[in-house]
Amino acid sequence: MLRRFKLCRLGLGRTAQLPKIEMLPLTQRSGLEALGTAVLAFTISRVGTADLNGFEQSMSIGLCLALLIHVIGRFSGAHFNPAVTVLLTQQRFGQKAFRSVESWLEAGSYIVAQIIGALIGFALTPVPETAGEFTVAGLIPEAVFSLALYALILRWSDEGRICPFAQPLSGIVIGAGLGFLAVVGGLTQSGIYNPAIVVGLSTHGMSGIVLAIVGQLIAMTILLLVTTRQAASAD
Repeated sequence: MLRRFKLCRLGLGRTAQLPKIEMLPLTQRSGLEALGTAVLAFTISRVGTADLNGFEQSMSIGLCLALLIHVIGRFSGAHFNPAVTVLLTQQRFGQKAFRSVESWLEAGSYIVAQIIGALIGFALTPVPETAGEFTVAGLIPEAVFSLALYALILRWSDEGRICPFAQPLSGIVIGAGLGFLAVVGGLTQSGIYNPAIVVGLSTHGMSGIVLAIVGQLIAMTILLLVTTRQAASAD
């Protein structure tokens, strides 16, 4: 049986099961992850074709993420990103992460839902005439800025979720962080930070997606090693 995913209550850094409230099963939480990722992907696709400058595009995406965290975070944990799901699964299960069927099933369900959501979000917008390209020059910036974003998310998450009830400023902080890093990424030929979004962008003709995902996986792996060592030293 899957570990019950407890709803979180008001109180910085604390989560607890609320009485008389039925917890959402994994299928429903995965559905919310798909929905949230689809909305985020749709926003990214739309602002990319709108008459907006880079700063306005980045802030729109950051605002979208902040709103999604505040709306969905209490129920699913508001991952919306396969790399974040891996990191928060490790945070939630600790040393048992990816050593049990439970953790693999939960992480796998979320990741599949996020990729499906991203594909749906990009499918709802027309394919642009000019396709984007991720080049080798963006690999290191993508890894560095992904590392910064993932570390920020880990700092503002608790027990494997980003919850605006447990940490009321989490959505604002993470959304602002994404907006800022998107601006910086736009100046350094990077700025995606999300493997599911990369998959969605590929349907709009973007090339070099493997490089983008490699940069994100490098950042994720570094943080996995750091958090694993921290957990081992704490024990």
